[in-house]
Amino acid sequence: MIKMTEFQDKYVGTLIGCALGDTLGMPVEAWSKARIEKYAGKISFPIAPIIVRDDKKEIVYKDEFGKIRYFNIGLTTGDYTDDTILTLALAESIAAKQGLDLEDIAQRQLYEYTSRIQADGTIAGGFGGTTRQGFKRLMQGISPLESGVIGGPGNAPAMKMSPVGLYMDATGNSEQGLEYAELIGKITHLDPRSIASGVIQAHSIYVLLQEISKNEFVESIVRVSSSWEKPVPANYSAAQAGNLTSRLNWIEQNKNVRDEEAHTVLGSGSSVLCSYPFALFMFQKYWDEPLTGLIETINWGGDCDTTGAMYGALCGAKNGMIFPEEWLAVLKNKEKIEKAGKGVYQIKTDKVKS
Repeated sequence: MIKMTEFQDKYVGTLIGCALGDTLGMPVEAWSKARIEKYAGKISFPIAPIIVRDDKKEIVYKDEFGKIRYFNIGLTTGDYTDDTILTLALAESIAAKQGLDLEDIAQRQLYEYTSRIQADGTIAGGFGGTTRQGFKRLMQGISPLESGVIGGPGNAPAMKMSPVGLYMDATGNSEQGLEYAELIGKITHLDPRSIASGVIQAHSIYVLLQEISKNEFVESIVRVSSSWEKPVPANYSAAQAGNLTSRLNWIEQNKNVRDEEAHTVLGSGSSVLCSYPFALFMFQKYWDEPLTGLIETINWGGDCDTTGAMYGALCGAKNGMIFPEEWLAVLKNKEKIEKAGKGVYQIKTDKVKS
């Protein structure tokens, strides 16, 4: 039997893992593996965003790999992006309300968004297009039950949903948690693949806290995806066809293939059909080497702040606070993140006492 203090370690580790994966990937977000290797060698420690400059110290916007995108200019070592910002807002809501309150969740996440609107209209933090559209509708007074929009198959529901998995473990009410995960995803996203990803991530955190085996974990995410993923509407001209369930089925049938093959099949771009399955593949592949797997996931590039955040949350739920002290020392707002994890854990403590 795991002691309660060890469980608290895993609650905190889930949120800290999300933030560390985010801050590891932040400096090279959207870069290819080859570009990362050229300019960084290998990301193995939180660093500041990499800005490529020429001999005249001017920023370079194109190289032999194509256009260079800089999503996080202005951030520094240990900073994180929207992945952690929204995850933390959700965890703080659960801790404050000692439960799931959709209106409070929406308003806390909206505050984190609006507080980062700059004078020129840009929004610091890297919020995706569909998320921005959903938040704009919340700003207009539209209910969080109706604020979501059809955008591309974004990965925001999966990247921010780990606190719901903690709540599910704390209360033992897994079905309610999955239902709320769907509603929380719909605050911004209506693509059925996106919605399903949030449900799957909440489930994943929950079952990892039950100490299941690798094979049981993979089987369970396929099962939940099959149950919760709805078909894409016939009139929906999605940017990318396909569904999550088929890609998770591929993982189940190819658990131990080389990372290169998995990346070729799944990719690691910002579509939830790429980033989330790739993070899940890498997590189960490196089941017994979680930190090695996190580093490898980051260095495959793509939407690597998000693949890192999703992987990091899973890593923390399974293994607790196994993260290197030198990473933790530079992580911004570490105490705030820890407090949120302990606040959600208080639900479990109170339930045991009662």
